[in-house]
Amino acid sequence: MDLLQLEHFLAVAEEKSFTRAAERVFRTQPAVSQSVKKLEAEIGVALFARDLPDLTLTEAGTSLLDYARRIVKLRDDAVRQVGRLHDLNTGHLTIAAYESAAVYLLPGPLRKYFRQFPQIKVGIYRGRLDEIPRQVMDREIDVGFVKDEPAFHGLKSVVVHSDDMILISSPRHPLSARPRVQVKDLGNEPFVLHHLCSTTEQKILRLFEAHGVRCNIAAELWSFENVKHFVQQDIGLAIVPRVSVLQELAAGTLVGIPMEGLDIPRRTLMVFRDRGYVSESAQQFIDVVRKFSWEGWLPQAVKTAHTVPIKPHRLKTGT
Repeated sequence: MDLLQLEHFLAVAEEKSFTRAAERVFRTQPAVSQSVKKLEAEIGVALFARDLPDLTLTEAGTSLLDYARRIVKLRDDAVRQVGRLHDLNTGHLTIAAYESAAVYLLPGPLRKYFRQFPQIKVGIYRGRLDEIPRQVMDREIDVGFVKDEPAFHGLKSVVVHSDDMILISSPRHPLSARPRVQVKDLGNEPFVLHHLCSTTEQKILRLFEAHGVRCNIAAELWSFENVKHFVQQDIGLAIVPRVSVLQELAAGTLVGIPMEGLDIPRRTLMVFRDRGYVSESAQQFIDVVRKFSWEGWLPQAVKTAHTVPIKPHRLKTGT
């Protein structure tokens, strides 16, 4: 009996499928099946009842399950404990995030992390929302930040921030003095959109379509910083994440206009591997983010968000 066989047995028992277990441990289905058969041969009993429609543990399999979990956990704990002796002195951490999370949210917890672990080298990459979970699963990155829960087995997601979308204008715009506007009031207004943030863009366009109003797109840009600058120059209105304009709203260089029907919540979820080895540098960062409170920090953080280096990832960029 070896640890790899126990890991394969655990995967099959928890996934209730040899196929899904193979995907989880990055092996072929025949390889996992053969590994489990070798384990059964070594201990001399069947672990799964294969004569039933659904894959079911035998009495022996149920008995082994708890021991297997404890053995694998003990192995992981030992690796992590040994890693603590040196990882946080020379380690590295890789993070992938969509634009507004990378620019406006990450500086806060990263500043705290750098103060605790100044020797850790951190790489921050902008990634496509649909690619980030796979990158975490394939260990291309340690931690990812996305908007929706990933469908991958073996990934854990934690909501770390909630935001909403807001209609903005320059303080000189006639609508800026209105206590509230409706979609029908915006039919003739030029709009500036973020064309890389396709999911949010489609939600905005559907909101206009639902009210029988055409969205008059004046410009499509590649970042929220560009969008804000165009709005400040009276080129058009925009609907952006509130977190991206906190500094401008406080300074009065942009105005938030209450808009009926604008209900587009934006959650930020941190995703990381929930099974197998996680480096101590990544685990410490996960702990920092889970405990971090953005309340009271964001208005100050937005002022210096542009100073955090965002490296292009080798995959296609996105928001």
